[in-house]
This record gives sequence, C-alpha cells and structure tokens, in this order.
Amino acid sequence: MKLSTTFTVALIAFAFLINGCAGKSVAAKNSGFFNDYTQFKSSDGLSATKSFKEYEISKHKTVLISPTKVIAMIPESQQSDSQKMLYKKISEYVTEGYKSEIQKNSNFKVVNTKEQDTIVLESAISAVEVHFDDKKWNQFSPIAMDVTVTSYNSYADGNVRILGEKRIIDATTGESMFESMEIIKDEKIILDDENLKFENIKPALDKWIELTVKHFQN
Repeated sequence: MKLSTTFTVALIAFAFLINGCAGKSVAAKNSGFFNDYTQFKSSDGLSATKSFKEYEISKHKTVLISPTKVIAMIPESQQSDSQKMLYKKISEYVTEGYKSEIQKNSNFKVVNTKEQDTIVLESAISAVEVHFDDKKWNQFSPIAMDVTVTSYNSYADGNVRILGEKRIIDATTGESMFESMEIIKDEKIILDDENLKFENIKPALDKWIELTVKHFQN
C-alpha cells in the first residue's frame, strides 16, 4: 500500500503518542444500533443472538426491508464527499441485495408498505477491529470505516472486519422478535491505497447478505 508523505508523517507522530498505551486492554464497545447489548449470547465470540419471545417466521407472509444503516464511526460533518458516496453505495447495495435474494430464495413477498402479517427487517453495517485471541463475545472495537490516523495500523495489520447487525420486528405490534450480530471473520478488509473502496468490502457484504437470507429460509 503506497502512502503520501504527509499521511506517513502523521502516522509516525501518532505512533509515538500511543506507544505507552499499546499494552492496555481494549474496552468493549458497540455500534449503538441496538439499545441493549447485555443479553446477547454467543458460543464462538463472532456471532450473537437475542430472542424476545417464541415466534415462527413462517407465519408471516410479507417483509418490509428498511434502508440499511451504515455506522461509519466518522461524524457526518467530518465525512468527505467520497466517504458519503461510499456509505450510500454500501447501504443501497445491501438493501437491494436483501430484496433480491429474499424474493429469489424464500416464500416471502417483499413489500414497500406494511401489510397484514408483515415483518420488518432493519440492519446496520459497521467496521470493527477484531481480537481473535480473546474468546469472549464483545472483544472487538468499533473503528472508522475508512483509513484515518487512528485506524491505519488496524487495516494494515489485517485486523478489520465488517460487523453486520439486524433485527426483525413485528409490523403489527412493533415488537422486536429477534436480534443478531455477526462478524464476517473470513473476509479481511484489505486496502490497496489510502482509502477504503467498495471493492474492498464487497465480499464481506455479500457474505452478510447470504447469512441474512438463510435466516429467512428457516
């Protein structure tokens, strides 16, 4: 990966600043997509689910898909035009991917408005720095979805992954029926220059779409 002189100097300066903190443990954080993360259960440290009640997804006939949120961990006021375009493309790609795959591979009808027996799919995409030597769920850190002075080393070391989060809501009652989150472990976010590009994360997005659609087939 080639870096500009200015960017490289900034990274070196930052390395000196954080040198004394390198050995400290990382505090668990979350993206904020869910209001409550305390009841999530995990068996492998990579995925977690939370069921609110017994339900049968097959009882529902239609699904309304909300636009996918992209949680960039970069304040919108500080996002460049290219970053905003990237996040818009991610949102549209994942949302349309859900629609296409659900219509093709399930018995659900995708609708644009709530109907009888409709469920709502809401989801979010973010980037995380993973710590695979930690076996407990939540041992990861939300990170900027692009190369910054603070995120560069994580990307360069191959420690960044995409985190997908989703919830299924009963459109009639407004109740959350199911929530899940999953780190796409096997798809490294590898960069070829200073910026994150759609092509760098497309394989992870495709995997997340595949996992989500499988849930609708159960």
